Order: sequence, then C-alpha cells, then structure tokens
Amino acid sequence: MKIAKKKLFLKHLYTVFDLSISNHSHTNTVPDTKQWRQWIWQTCKNEYYYANIAVILYDEEAARELNFNYRQKNYATNVLSFALNEGESVFISEKNELNGDLIFCPQVIEREAAEQNKSLLAHYAHLTIHGVLHLMGYDHMNDEEAEIMEELEIRIMHQLGYANPYTQDEY
Repeated sequence: MKIAKKKLFLKHLYTVFDLSISNHSHTNTVPDTKQWRQWIWQTCKNEYYYANIAVILYDEEAARELNFNYRQKNYATNVLSFALNEGESVFISEKNELNGDLIFCPQVIEREAAEQNKSLLAHYAHLTIHGVLHLMGYDHMNDEEAEIMEELEIRIMHQLGYANPYTQDEY
C-alpha cells in the first residue's frame, strides 16, 4: 500500500511542479533532479499549489556578469533568484503558482562549502531553500526580514534532515 501511495503522490507532484535544470557550467558535481525537486517543493509547498521553476547553473564569468547586470555587484555569487512578475501587483498568479529561475554558480558554492567546512550537498540544499524563499518574496534587507528568512531556512533544513546552516558561519 505504501508503494501505491508514493506512486500516486509522485504522479500528482509532477502535475503541480514543473522543474527544468540546465547545466551550463563545466562541473558535474551538482545535485540530481530528485534532490533539487525535494528541496524546492519542501520550501514552497505550504504557500503554493503549483510551481514552475528553472534551475540554471553557470560558470563564474557568466554568474559574475548576471550579478553585475541585475545587482550591480561585480563578482560571481552563489545563487541568484529571478521571480516571474517580481515587483508587479500580480506577483502571485490566479492559480497560486510560483514561477521563477534560480541561477547557481557551482564553483562559488564548492569554494564556500570547503571554506565553511560544510558538505557540498547541504550547502546546495541551503542555497536552494534561500533562493526559493527569495522567489516567494522573502528578503533579508533589514534585521527583522533576515531573522524571519533565517528561521524559515533553518526549519526547512531540519525538515529535510540537515543541520542549521547558520551554526558554522554568519552571512
């Protein structure tokens, strides 16, 4: 019976959550589709019924260029979030759907994980959750917003079986 329920759930999940992954980086040490799907859905499932997310991986030069063009910061960053309809009054669609792109730079993520003595997989999970929360409208521009976002990240990481990502460092 458990197998039948799991198959039914997965069939349902694939109808409400569209995920595309494009690796334009020169690394293959990235999470698999199942991991991306689990992290993203765990983050948004309580607020959105549908999700359409693209995960795109770029090398440092392309990530630096995107970060400069959209945030005026001239360095490659670990994750960038681009929400569809961001800043418009229709941020949440009629169907309660989350749409957006998550841009990752594997080289930066690998370097950070090593510097912070974290597992690469746990760091990817944390940055994915962080990026999805940005797609959902959360931010950390002030202390109050940062506290709310960090609490959500910690709770979701724990739900997924990972440690508190902030115990080893402060961003």
